[in-house]
Amino acid sequence: MLIHEQEYLTMLETAFNFLFRKGKPVNGSPLNQARHEFVITNGGFCLHCGMKLTRNNSNTEHIHDRALGGINKSVNKVIMCTSCNLARNKTMQIYLGSPSYWQGFPGNWDRVKKYLLWNAVTVDKGHNAGEAYPEVHQIFESILQSNGNLIKPPNHWFGRGDNCDLIVTKPKQRGFWIRIFDKIFGYESPQDTPVITVNKTNLLQTEEKKVKAERKILDLDDDFRHHILNAFSSIQGEIDLATFSSYFQLYLVSKDMPKQSLKQFARSFGIPKRRSFIEIIEDYFPNEIEYRRVGQTVVYISAKNREVFEYLADEDE
Repeated sequence: MLIHEQEYLTMLETAFNFLFRKGKPVNGSPLNQARHEFVITNGGFCLHCGMKLTRNNSNTEHIHDRALGGINKSVNKVIMCTSCNLARNKTMQIYLGSPSYWQGFPGNWDRVKKYLLWNAVTVDKGHNAGEAYPEVHQIFESILQSNGNLIKPPNHWFGRGDNCDLIVTKPKQRGFWIRIFDKIFGYESPQDTPVITVNKTNLLQTEEKKVKAERKILDLDDDFRHHILNAFSSIQGEIDLATFSSYFQLYLVSKDMPKQSLKQFARSFGIPKRRSFIEIIEDYFPNEIEYRRVGQTVVYISAKNREVFEYLADEDE
């Protein structure tokens, strides 16, 4: 643990200062489309359960949780399967309780530190590296098992979203006689697995250029996603897009903001007029909102995963 504390000292200092000053979490957003697409098209696996990632079963995870002072930057994001993403969120709430976490500070600092280190080492060194923090690791695995998820960590996965490097683990080879004595005396040697990072920056840059040529994704102010998700969080089940647009105008008025349609609101943040709201959903809300068409003109939208909105609501409290 001491080695990890030194390695992730900046993260721990950031979290400590955030809790000390009772900081407010920043709004989150998914990893940009090009980098997410890069992970999918290059055969990415979930770093925890080993599931092959697709556009429909994958999600963005903030490694240093925003509720503990994490930033909304690509270096703090990783793509994993939706089930493991939600299990990590539940693990935090079981192990640390509900936010805001400054309310238990500094008495909860030891647990916060272990949780953050578990988050970081599992992403950077692999699922099994989390065994260094057994309390957190056991909670996470029990959540997956209770949901019927298999835990088969892969030997390679794509890491943090700033570079999306391929991370490969290779089991450490032990000598013949050491293995014999281990078997005789029932000793199980801890699996020290060297981690190799394979840089694929050139491939990533190619993918990003391809996506940008198709449709430019803007780096928008956090308020854009915050207000649309906040309004949408009160919707149960499906709602047709036209009705939600009318509801959204009332939401803006209730927040003492100018009355605008969804398209007008998007344009006020610099999104081109020609961009449809379906494209806006695909570009800026791929993990939160899904849609289905009925005929040529009617579109229904719904929460892609209600637990995501419940988690966002907990963070706002």
